[in-house]
Amino acid sequence: MRIEHKNCLNGYVSEWLNMMNIKARAERKPSSGLTVPQPVQSLMRHELNLCIMLELFDERLTRLERLLGGENADSDFVAYSEAMCFLDSIYFISRTLMDSAAGIVRHYNNINNKGHEIVKSFSDLYKKSLVKELPNNLNKVFSGCEKWFPQLKVRRDAIVHHYETNLIGIGMFANGDTKVTQFSLKDSTDVIEDLRSYIGMMMAGYQCFIDKLLDYWDEMFIDWYRFKVNRVTSILEGRRANILWWAYQYGGYRNDSMVVGES
Repeated sequence: MRIEHKNCLNGYVSEWLNMMNIKARAERKPSSGLTVPQPVQSLMRHELNLCIMLELFDERLTRLERLLGGENADSDFVAYSEAMCFLDSIYFISRTLMDSAAGIVRHYNNINNKGHEIVKSFSDLYKKSLVKELPNNLNKVFSGCEKWFPQLKVRRDAIVHHYETNLIGIGMFANGDTKVTQFSLKDSTDVIEDLRSYIGMMMAGYQCFIDKLLDYWDEMFIDWYRFKVNRVTSILEGRRANILWWAYQYGGYRNDSMVVGES
């Protein structure tokens, strides 16, 4: 799998560093001496961790789906238990990834907007955005997060704080299709949820947040640094493309600057 996209935070920050050094030379000043901020390094690591978990989770789900199709008469208990493990890991890492993203927002805001510092928790920033308490039109970056972030937070908190165990099952939809689903013995519901679609929605929500953050920076960097960062195309191949692939394939994410193809 190969995905080309201009809305990748790592590529954007790298281009910002290049342009800061060009700006310093043009002003006959020493090199900016700037490096990739620590929150960006953290986000890059967690993105890779999440891509790996998505790959492993998909492999186990595929084995379970083949079992449903009658390819294997024996129950695959190993695939089932590992799928549960990887699903929990996806929730943990996704939640950590969002706090890294919040740390990036805080880093650039606090060094350029003295006197209007913001907190570093994604959950706290999201709550403040709902009541329009973030500075410099930052509230709009978090618009749309209400569609996916609260449920992610609830699921992660249920595992960590309320001893929840998420089980994986098979649900039949109204059209007769069977899909892999998640359910809880503690909280019963009549709603059948396609697990792939739910995770895809989370990945799409994360990427939409990044899209809005880069659009916001396009405006603010002109004020802060007197230039606009060029959107360079990042090429993601293999497992490194998994977040965008799940967002595209299962979450319905689309963007004019993104090209999806085979590697």
